[in-house]
Amino acid sequence: MASSKTDAGERVGMTIPRARNGEDPNLFVGLNGVNYLIPKGQRSELLPAVAAEIRRAQAAEAQMYDESQALRAKQ
Repeated sequence: MASSKTDAGERVGMTIPRARNGEDPNLFVGLNGVNYLIPKGQRSELLPAVAAEIRRAQAAEAQMYDESQALRAKQ
């Protein structure tokens, strides 16, 4: 059986922080029409593009938090 592009290539190990109470225990990532559910709180071997998308989203969330804090400080 031929492997698909999503199954081919190297993997990157990444741990998603554990879910808080009442939070979904999985992280949903959609990339190029393919959906991934990544369990939180344990190490997963991910495609490099999926890991990069998670890092990009985490950086965007951190930037949003920093900017909202800066706006609150100006009030």
